[in-house]
Amino acid sequence: MEEKPTVQPRWREYAILSLAFASSRALLSWLGLQFNFSLDWMWLSDPADLQDRLLQTIYYFHAFPPGMDLLTGILLKVGGTHAALLAQIAFWLLGLVLVNSLSYLGRVAGLSARASFIVALAFSLLPQSIYFENLYLYEEPVAALLCLSVALFHAALARQSFRLWLSFFAVCAVIGVTRSTFHLLWFAVMLALGLWFNRSRDRRRVLLAAAAPAVVVLSLYVKNLIVFGTFSAFTYGPSSYTHVTVSHLTPETRAEWVHENRLSPFAALSPYAGPREYLQVFTGTPPTNWPSQLTALDRPTVHAPNFNHWVILEANRERNADAWYYLRTQPLDYATNVLHGMQGLFSASTDWHPYTGTERSPHYQHRQVLGGYESFVNRLIHGFPVAPIGLYVFLPLVMIWTALRTWRLVRSSNATLRTRGAMLGLCLLNIAYVVGISSAFTFLEESRYRYQVESLIWVTTALCVVGLWTSVARALSSR
Repeated sequence: MEEKPTVQPRWREYAILSLAFASSRALLSWLGLQFNFSLDWMWLSDPADLQDRLLQTIYYFHAFPPGMDLLTGILLKVGGTHAALLAQIAFWLLGLVLVNSLSYLGRVAGLSARASFIVALAFSLLPQSIYFENLYLYEEPVAALLCLSVALFHAALARQSFRLWLSFFAVCAVIGVTRSTFHLLWFAVMLALGLWFNRSRDRRRVLLAAAAPAVVVLSLYVKNLIVFGTFSAFTYGPSSYTHVTVSHLTPETRAEWVHENRLSPFAALSPYAGPREYLQVFTGTPPTNWPSQLTALDRPTVHAPNFNHWVILEANRERNADAWYYLRTQPLDYATNVLHGMQGLFSASTDWHPYTGTERSPHYQHRQVLGGYESFVNRLIHGFPVAPIGLYVFLPLVMIWTALRTWRLVRSSNATLRTRGAMLGLCLLNIAYVVGISSAFTFLEESRYRYQVESLIWVTTALCVVGLWTSVARALSSR
């Protein structure tokens, strides 16, 4: 029997959800929860450079995608001493976008208005949702924009609106220049999906809508190729690859391989080492005429190493070769590392930081207010049936069920159902993509990477649970 199309969500539903969200945030503020506006992250330039020389700093920024650097510079220029308050308001708005986008996805996926409301509000009250919303980190912006992009994809496909397609690709472009996970290839896949699920007569509209956002993303790659000799959105990637490859060697083996020239001297250094440590083993010729953003050893405003230093650019070229050597010579060990990393990927997202439980954790103040609540929820979700993965052990079943549902929907003769199937397929693709990338190319902090697609996991899981419950109820009533 063919499913009936779901009623589109109405503005009244969004208004009620937004009011509930705002009330919860007002209560959290009353309880004493504070926004952590820390600017000493390794993926940020020195705040003084961002405030005084924003465009030059962005142009010569190579280590990471420049999205958060640009946002930080704007906040500092516009807000001045009130930049932290502006950042907090911006992150509250992102949280509002996230929960409303999630509610929209629930409705168009087939959930009732009540179920969609409960799923979205419950998601907003998760400890990780609250913690990341109150931490100046790229996880909340990317999670909100990614959920919004899926909602825009569905809306654009359903209404065939140029503005909606433009909005979809614009959001994808912002994600692409903010988070290294979502690089140019991911953007190309988004474009391919837009073309695939459209009729041939509508594909020209999709291509036109994607043109300007594609230029934005591509220009970042071209700029890095011209200035730094690498066709990429960032250059720190090889240090991330080190986490899942060379860093797993014993210190003795690593030192031996470096001595035998099988690995570069940089392999002996921590991926978190600053330019001072790198300069101690650099044997090339230092470049000349670089601006201070590339030559300063430290970021003086925040008293932290400058990870955008030119020597780290040179070191990561060598680290890339080190990672590939490890992959060629230790493929089974690499596979073991990836599997071990997947366990960390599905552990509690609030425990992602190496200093969790200490005063150096970025969530230290958050935990002082909500530590008991966080522990309760984490035990509930990650304690059964197998800790620390918990309920996420059932995610493969959810993925399989959703994939079968998607396949059935996209083959339907009903346009509304085909659009729903396309949206669910995009959810699955993004979940699989983030899980795969986070496990295969990095290590340690994977649990916070999962938060990028947490909302998509929730909507597919809710749909699966409701679908199974309905099937069981029908089976029992037919007896």
